[in-house]
Formats: sequence, structure tokens, C-alpha cells
Amino acid sequence: MTGVLHLQSRAYPLHHHSPDPSLDVVTVPGYGDLRPVAGELGSLAYNPDATIEIDLTGAVNPVIDLPGTEIVACHARILSAGTVLVVYALRHETDLRSLPLPELDALDAKVNRILREADAPILSAVLAAAVGSGLISGLALRPDLALGGDRSPIDRQSARYNAHFVTQDPPWTADPRVPLLAAGPDCRILLPYTYAWDHDPATPLADLLTMTEPADIAVSQQSLLVGALVAGRWVLADLARGHPESADVHAFRRFLDGLWADFHHLDGYRIESTQAHRATYLAARETIGLDDTQERADKLLGYVSNSLLAASSQRTEALDNRLNRVAAALTVVSAASFGLDIAVFVLPQVSLGTKLAVVAGLIGMAVSFLVVAILPRSSWSRHRRAPAPPAAVRSRVPAPASAADPLPEPAVAPDGP
Repeated sequence: MTGVLHLQSRAYPLHHHSPDPSLDVVTVPGYGDLRPVAGELGSLAYNPDATIEIDLTGAVNPVIDLPGTEIVACHARILSAGTVLVVYALRHETDLRSLPLPELDALDAKVNRILREADAPILSAVLAAAVGSGLISGLALRPDLALGGDRSPIDRQSARYNAHFVTQDPPWTADPRVPLLAAGPDCRILLPYTYAWDHDPATPLADLLTMTEPADIAVSQQSLLVGALVAGRWVLADLARGHPESADVHAFRRFLDGLWADFHHLDGYRIESTQAHRATYLAARETIGLDDTQERADKLLGYVSNSLLAASSQRTEALDNRLNRVAAALTVVSAASFGLDIAVFVLPQVSLGTKLAVVAGLIGMAVSFLVVAILPRSSWSRHRRAPAPPAAVRSRVPAPASAADPLPEPAVAPDGP
């Protein structure tokens, strides 16, 4: 294995309550026991922010096969701001220092695709076990995701990841399209989401994770916003197909509340982190276009909120109309019952045939009023025959020509310029 440590930090948006301080063993069916430990973001200079660290190396190594690549470690970092960072530490048989930047980027993307496909069932099982054990609570998932059923609650569509290449004196030069930004010491931004770190790759993993935290916080915010864009498009598509009943206004509001609370929690990193880490964070968020994504998400979610309010008003109006028809029907039934009581009282000595005729007439009248009151107006008004056109209109319609009539001469346009 070469002297380059390849770190992939994948950010999953997962809105939850703050991590539980009680760290009991989490049993994952099929993958054994996991022992979470308390941690914190080591790059903060002011207020500490707690994390929960879970070592997943023993769970992923027997399942994932990467030819020519060794999985040194796999850690899940549960942030208090509703994001989970899944970090892989990899070593390759290929000498990464000899690869040009395009080939290095292609290798990183290929490895990430393999890992995402292979670890999806593991991460889903770990999340379900963490929720079941109380390690994570108060989830507010995207509207089209659920903990139960066939769909995975892991928001793979919204996840974004960073690639970190840790080696001493990195040989790669930044892509010329990347803006010249002053990142922190030992950090070089090669491409958006791709970084080279001038550091000893044999450094303990905990220290390396602290070193890469600024860029990983930025990509966590990007994942939160991408999740919001995906959720907004999902709700709009559902409303456009005429299925507003599946768009839960309150569930979407809770999702948005968790989204913006977590986003602005992470956004405090710019004033809470140390000077060196803050420079890397600001450079990373500008390179990946985080501010532009926030603006797009804000506009889309505002439009979605207005559409949901309109759909909710439409459902309320339809419910009011149904309730009004039911109230009218009850009024008709009460009037019919009162009419029967009057008939029995007024005509006590008449024959049975007369009584039956009166009762049948009242029942028929009540049924007729019930049909008119309960059925929507559109269901019976469409059967009404359209009125015939006025005589003046009919007189202007030319009669069809018979086969014997000669064809009219075509009009000749006057000569013009």
C-alpha cells in the first residue's frame, strides 16, 4: 500500500433530536453489537458541539469487497445538528501520487459508487437499531422516506461526499477552474469536494477527522439543502398529479423546521471554529456553491409552502361543502319525520290505503330532496340538456349544398405591391 490515505466523508441529512447522553450497546441484527462513544467537534474554539462516534469497521469489512483497496476504518459520526457523517479510510495498491488529477477523481468516484451500493443495507440496519435503542430519537425524514416498508430511510439521493487525500507534499495541482481561495494551512482544494492535505497519513484517525472537519461541515450543509430541494420537488410533483391528500402539510412543516434548524446550527461553524479551520470552511463552502444552493432552496420551499396552503384550502372547502350537504339532508329527514307525525295525528280515522298513500308520498318527497341535497351539483347538472341555439343564429348557418349545386368561384385577390 502507498503512502496516501484516502478519506471519503459522506454526509447524510437526518433530522433528529440531540444525541442521547446514555451510550448503551446497540445490537444490529446480522451485524453484531456496536459500542457508541461520546465525542465532539475538535475544530471549535468556543462552544463545544457533541457527537456520537460509532466504529463500523467490523460490520463493513466482511461485506464489502474492493479489489486493490483496503478499508482501514469506517466510522459513523452522529452530529447534534441532525447529520450523520460516514467516513471511510482507504489505502490503495495503486500509487495515487503518480495519477493525474482527472484519473484520481475518476478512481475516487468509482470507489464511492461501490461503497454506496454495498453499505446501503448496513447503514439502514444501523439506523433502525439506533432508533429502536433510543440512541437517536425524534426523526423528521423527507416526506417520501419512512422507517418501515421497502424503502430505505437512508437519504442516499441527498447525500454528498468529500474526498480527502492525505500525504506529505501532495503532488497534485488544483484544477484551473477552481477559484483561488485562501484555505487553511496544509489544505489545497483540488476540485469541488476534493482536497489534498499535506500531512502524515499515519496520524491517528481521530486527529485526521478533526483536520477535515471544516470541509465536512460544509458538505453536510450542502446535503441538508439538497434534501430540501428533493423533498420540495417530490411534494410539487404529487400536487401536480392531483394527489394533494398524500401531501401532509404538518409533516412537511416539521421536516422544514428540522432542516433550517440544523442548517443554521451548522452555519454557526464560521464563528465558532478556530481561525485556521474557519478559513478552510469558508473556502470550501464557496467552492461548492453553498450560498447559491441556499438561495435556490429558499425560493423553491417558499413556492411549495404556498402550493400546500392552496391545496389545504381546497380540501377545507370541499369538506365544508360535504358537511353542508349532510346538514341539508338531515334537515330533510327531520322534516319528513315531522310530516309523518302530523299525518298520523291529523288523519287518525282514514283508511289504510290513504295512510299508505300519504306515507309513500312523504317518503318519496324526502328521498327526492335527499338526492338533490347530498349529490354534488356537478353530478346532476351535467345531465341537463343544453339549450338550442337562438333562431337568429340558426338562420345564419348556411344549408348544406346538394351534389347538383355548382361549386362557388374562388375569390381573386386584388393586385398589390
